[in-house]
Amino acid sequence: MPEPNNKSIIRSSMLECRKTMDADDYRKLSKRVQSLFLQSAVYKESRTIMCYLPVSNEPDTTLVIADAFDSERTVLLPHMQGDHIYPVLYAKGMPLKRGRYGVQEPSGPEFLPDHRIDVVIVPGIAFDLHGNRIGYGKGYYDRFLCTLDKKTVKAGFSFKRCIVDTINNNDWDISVDMIVTETDILTKEQRV
Repeated sequence: MPEPNNKSIIRSSMLECRKTMDADDYRKLSKRVQSLFLQSAVYKESRTIMCYLPVSNEPDTTLVIADAFDSERTVLLPHMQGDHIYPVLYAKGMPLKRGRYGVQEPSGPEFLPDHRIDVVIVPGIAFDLHGNRIGYGKGYYDRFLCTLDKKTVKAGFSFKRCIVDTINNNDWDISVDMIVTETDILTKEQRV
């Protein structure tokens, strides 16, 4: 296991681990992550959910998005502009465009900042047992997550193989409230 102090080593190791995943394993594990989340009280009680569309073998979110549409929830996707993420309304069938870093984004209007988002599904390269995460190192999600209402649940989606014991965070790093893997959901209450 990589040293917890070196985020770049953890990042490289976990990206390589995801890159070498078999396509069938990726689909099965992604489906399990999403199924566990869809069964959670956090999801069942939500009305507005922000997802991401995966890149580099991040856990898939398309089943969550489909279920959210079917249950008439509001779905948001991230749009990167400058150094920031803006939540954008995403409607079923809306065309997507390739944005920065190859991330698929809707071309819809910017989401109103005063509207409360119930849950944000947060991608990460690695997470630890305390909800700390390593992203791609640009700070987009940290800058975005710190602007959210305190009641907004931050749910990290990860494969179990990308969970490490400890990530030493910086002051500006924002942890998630729960981590959903293919085997379980770890919440802050369980980490106390």
